[in-house]
Amino acid sequence: MFGFAALQPDPAVAQPARDRGAAEVFADSIAGVTDRAALRLIERDLMLRAKRDRSNPTLHFRLGHLALRQGEANDAGAEFKWATQLEPRWAAAWFGSGQADLALGELADTTKIGRRALLARDAWNRATAAFARAVALDSSWALRAETLVADRAGAPSALVVRDGLRRAVGGNAVALLALGRIERLLGDSSAAIATFERAGTFAGGRGLGLVEAARTRLAKGDRQGADAYFAAGVVDDSASVALLRSEIRWIATADELVRFDATSGDDRAAMLRRFWTSRDRADLRQDGDRLREHARRLDVARRLFINPDDQRVAVLVRHGEPDNRAAARPPGAPPNESWRYRWPEGEVIVHFVASGDTTNYRVVESLFDVVPEGDPRVAGDERPAPSTDLVELLLRSRAQLSPAYQAAAAGRRDQLATFRAREREIGRASRNLALTTDRFPLRFERELTARIRILSGGSPSAGTLDLAFAIPGFVFDSTKLASGDRRQTRVRLTISDSTQNAFGVDTTLMASSVEPVPSDAPVTGVLSVPLPPGRYSVRAVLEAESRGTVASRDGVEVGGAGVRWLVSDLAVGVTNRGAALGPGRPIDPAAAFRRADTVVASLVVFPAGSRGLRIRFHLRPVSGGGKEAKWRDFPHRSGWIEPSVGESGSVAVSLPLRGVKPGLYELEAIVVDGRGLEGRPRARIEVIGL
Repeated sequence: MFGFAALQPDPAVAQPARDRGAAEVFADSIAGVTDRAALRLIERDLMLRAKRDRSNPTLHFRLGHLALRQGEANDAGAEFKWATQLEPRWAAAWFGSGQADLALGELADTTKIGRRALLARDAWNRATAAFARAVALDSSWALRAETLVADRAGAPSALVVRDGLRRAVGGNAVALLALGRIERLLGDSSAAIATFERAGTFAGGRGLGLVEAARTRLAKGDRQGADAYFAAGVVDDSASVALLRSEIRWIATADELVRFDATSGDDRAAMLRRFWTSRDRADLRQDGDRLREHARRLDVARRLFINPDDQRVAVLVRHGEPDNRAAARPPGAPPNESWRYRWPEGEVIVHFVASGDTTNYRVVESLFDVVPEGDPRVAGDERPAPSTDLVELLLRSRAQLSPAYQAAAAGRRDQLATFRAREREIGRASRNLALTTDRFPLRFERELTARIRILSGGSPSAGTLDLAFAIPGFVFDSTKLASGDRRQTRVRLTISDSTQNAFGVDTTLMASSVEPVPSDAPVTGVLSVPLPPGRYSVRAVLEAESRGTVASRDGVEVGGAGVRWLVSDLAVGVTNRGAALGPGRPIDPAAAFRRADTVVASLVVFPAGSRGLRIRFHLRPVSGGGKEAKWRDFPHRSGWIEPSVGESGSVAVSLPLRGVKPGLYELEAIVVDGRGLEGRPRARIEVIGL
């Protein structure tokens, strides 16, 4: 390389901007070239031209990048230094100088005290100053600095680039935003948040500053991030709006994106709030939980996968990290892996395969899609099948995901075709779920063995939805509920009406007693939610100590004023035991009674004042074999009863259990009014002996 150090630049001669632009394009064009011979040919030509035109900064700039590309940091530094002397206001030349000194420092052994360590320190000091000069001259080079840091995340040299930006940012929003992203990438979330908030105080930085600060707070689980996020939604800045859209598009439906695009200002913020709250409701989460989880998932995906088009990114953002994963790379198979999710509804297994681009995995329907087409030795499925050995290796590699794969690998060859067809059918459903749904299901340290009943109730003037529960006493830490002790249970509900409008209830119920209670006595309670008349779907979560459980029910009919005729659900309990839905309406959510008990079966008739009301109780045993037994009149209460109806429309009938054999039963109340209108609410009860 030539270092023309003796020649001084003429400050009056400036290189045309078009020449500098062409030189920068040249630097980008050789970034991916690996043919050293081709690079040497280009270098030789440029060196000959530089001999004739020594004061041309673009030639030295190009030679500097050629040296960098070939790992010759010393030569690159000399060329960039000359370019900056000839063109002291050329940001690209200063940035190249910083890259050269950065590489020099990386080549030195900084772990030992001595001349090489000092050289590294000096080189990195020069690099910091060069990066600062480049960004001060042109803030767009701060974006290039992000790429340098991303390539060196975790290495000491990444801090050199960061320090250069810290010197240069001043009040420039573009540079501040880039610095904040670098600080976040390096794991300094507190510094990143402060930098983003500072960027938001300068022209052009408010929207993006709010979004980036919100993303950083949310990814670390900070609830304050939601305030910044929704504040960013109000700002009508094209860049911040585009960023907000790019992040919800991972899980938004086409209709939701259309609504987002049609809003602005406060309406956009309100739309985003509804977007995230609806997902919190669906997953029985607190407000803001899903937004924070989404930011965390995006952060994880950016760190794990370099290609945003990789469908592993889409599945991870939609559903989070899998419970299990498996991969195999036998000879003849492309890169592949499978993810398994355990959901309350069952397991979902998603298969991924990469073809030519190993950074771009695609979701496929079946594990057999991993196998290259064209090997015709095993029949089954609709395509030519692979070799037996390859199939067996793939199946065994997925044994940890599901025993079905292990069994298929060990099974007979004539059974493989049946397994392939069934596996593809399940895989097709899993693929659709993985790419078209999104969720953040609740997870508990341990399952709560509680009994929960979701039923309609209330009075004819104001219907309610009632959730009654019974929790075994052993769940709680104390062995005994002493006088004045309290046990806490948290209840969360999501209630959706027929138009899919949803709202949530999140409350804590306390149980206490004036007398000591044995540890084996269940804790019972009732939560009643007033609702207008209608048909509802309900999902509920019950939490006690570190345990939890989820229950749901669709088609709950809630009555009230204006309802022509409706009978509430049937509640069964023993007076002064368990819980109460209201005066005269005891309920035992566990529905377990002794033969010596006299239970109270109660319901509410809508509207109140129905004349000529009659009621009849039927009972039938529940068989475990799937065969339904016949209904019979309830012992000691056979035939029609004309019950008294309270002013609130409540009906309660005492049913003695003597004569009922131990077992599990279904109890039905046939309720008829004077007009012939009928209702048949049912409840399941268990008779457990004396």
